[in-house]
This record gives sequence, structure tokens and C-alpha cells, in this order.
Amino acid sequence: MASTSNDRSAFALSLGLHVALLLAIWASASWILPVQDEPAAGEPIQATLQLSAADLQRARQAITKANQAPPEPAQAPPPQPQPVEKPQVADTPPQPLPQERLDKPDTEEREEISKLAEQPAEKPQPEQEARHRQDQVDLTEDEVRQRIAERRQQLRAQMEEIQRERALAERRTRLEEQRLQQLADAQPTPAPPRPAPPSPAQAGNRGEDNGLLARYKAAMQLTADSNWNHLGLPPRTQCKVRFTQITGGEVINVEFIACPYDAEGRESVDRALRKTPMPYSGFEPVFNRLVTLNFCYPREECAP
Repeated sequence: MASTSNDRSAFALSLGLHVALLLAIWASASWILPVQDEPAAGEPIQATLQLSAADLQRARQAITKANQAPPEPAQAPPPQPQPVEKPQVADTPPQPLPQERLDKPDTEEREEISKLAEQPAEKPQPEQEARHRQDQVDLTEDEVRQRIAERRQQLRAQMEEIQRERALAERRTRLEEQRLQQLADAQPTPAPPRPAPPSPAQAGNRGEDNGLLARYKAAMQLTADSNWNHLGLPPRTQCKVRFTQITGGEVINVEFIACPYDAEGRESVDRALRKTPMPYSGFEPVFNRLVTLNFCYPREECAP
């Protein structure tokens, strides 16, 4: 019940405050705003100004005198003051007489100065020399370690590049072997020959498996061509070489039989033969240590 009575009292006070504020605004507006005058009823008032002839004569004479009076001369600006020159004052008074010449010049001070100039500089202390030598040794060791690290990094990069090239060459060799096998399988099967007395197959190029030997020669030629960089060499020019290989396909010697290339061209041929091992796996029956190949490009335009 107490809260309800308090709410009613608050509402009554706020209502009374708003009413009082509205009355104050209305009173101030009626006091500030001007009151509009209502027009008076009746005819408008007319007035006429009349001047005598003497007044007109005096007005004309005054106008004439004002027009005939000479203009007043313009006043010149006042003269500006001239700057005053200030004499320069020296910090030290000038010498009135020249310095007297000495009959006997002082040579002792000059001799002492010369002796001081001729004296050698102070020798560095042993500790400073030892520290300087140690700093040079540390700097040299740091440079050596840095060079060794750089060389190792270069060798590691070269080994990784060689491994990538070897893997690529092996992949190409496998693909070529598969292609040759597919070509061999696609050829028609010849009629079986008459039976001959069996003889043991010999290893090397004297084996009786001519198809395997042809594939072996084609795989070696493909490996050499893929490793060969013939940039700058004359096209359609054959270079006949003979190389020696060991078990596994590694080339250990290269001999040029008939090669018109210059020294750089022969070096490129030598690098192509030694870059990766020649094909060996699967060709053991027809393996030969001494092989002859022809280098020429483009291969399809070179004479067989």
C-alpha cells in the first residue's frame, strides 16, 4: 500500500511540473514576440514640402562653390630615418708597432719538437698483440669452417643431381625395354626351323639370341643418346666410338675410332657414356665388354 501511494504522489508531482513548464513557455513567448499593429481606418495623410526662391538660390550657390573649390593636395609621407652605420669593434686592440726581430732565434724549442716528432710510436703491449693474433686465428678458422660447409653443401647438391639423373636414365631405359619388348611381341612369329643339335648358349655377343642382342644394342644406344648434350655440334655428322664396360654396365674406357668433332664435342660424347651405367639387368646372356656405337643427331636423319 505504501508503494502505491508513493507512485501516485510521484505521478501528481510530475504532472504539476509539466503544467507549470508549459505555462512558463507560453508567458515568455507572449512577452518576447512583437504585437502586430492593426491598420487605422480612414484616408491616408498627404504632405507637401514648399521652398522659397531665396532658399533655392542659396542652395545653388553652395553647390557651385563646392564644385569650383580646388582639391586639397595629398600629404607626402613623413621621411624615413636613415640607418646609422655602426663601426666594427675588434676583439683585440691592433698592434701599434711591428714585432721586433730577434737577433738570436730560439732553437732549443725547435730541437725538442723535432725530437718528439722523431720518436717512434709506443709499441703495443704483449697482451694486445696476443689478443690480436687470437682474433685473426679465430677469423681464419671461421672462414675455413664456412668454406668447408659450403663445399659440403655443393657436393651434396651434386650428388642429389647425379642420383636424380641416374634414376631418370634408369626409368627411360625400362620404358625403352618395354617398348622394344612390345615391338618384338607384335612381330609375326616365324615358322619354326628344323631342329638342330642342342649347343650351350655362350655369353657375350656370340650368343644365339639375336632378338635379345638387338634389344641390348638399342637400349645402349638410347641410354647414350639420352645422356648426350649435342648443343653446338654439327647435325647429321656421325662419331664412331668404342668403349669398354665392366659387369654392371659401368664404362671404364672410351676410344674414338672415326669422329670429326672437336675437343669439346668429344668430351660431350665421353661424358654421355660415363654419366650413367649402360643397361645390364636382363641382358646378361648377350653382355659384351667391348661395344661400338655411333653418335649422331637427329637420329632419324642419320644414315644407319
